[in-house]
Amino acid sequence: MRFRLARDDKAKGSYTYPNTSEDEDYKDVLKNKLNIRSYSELREAEYAITDSRITELAEGTGPTGNHDAAHLKALHGYIFQDIYEWAGHTRNESPVVAGHRVEPVGGLSKGDTIFLPGSRIEMGLNEALRPARDVQGLRAAYT
Repeated sequence: MRFRLARDDKAKGSYTYPNTSEDEDYKDVLKNKLNIRSYSELREAEYAITDSRITELAEGTGPTGNHDAAHLKALHGYIFQDIYEWAGHTRNESPVVAGHRVEPVGGLSKGDTIFLPGSRIEMGLNEALRPARDVQGLRAAYT
């Protein structure tokens, strides 16, 4: 499944390489440190590289934190650091991609899934992570 930027964000296009082919495999490919321009090749490389980073996390290497938005962003940054310059940033920020600061991205989808607009990510993260901060509630859920 491919990521798609919302139509009004497409003009900014700084998260993706320019579409220079009619071949779907070369359209809307996220800019990456590996300079891979094929969606299928990027997907394979991403899976291989993130698998090793996730293994490191399971072994106790990587960021620690309080299971809050900052911690989740640090985990994202750790897992994807070898692939994307914007790893660890949310779409409401303006990270540097390919040497240029990019505008925040509003809408993003993957297949039939539509993600929160960039402006609502912090609120969504805080809401989603609230149960992880409730230690008593977590214990009760698993007893």
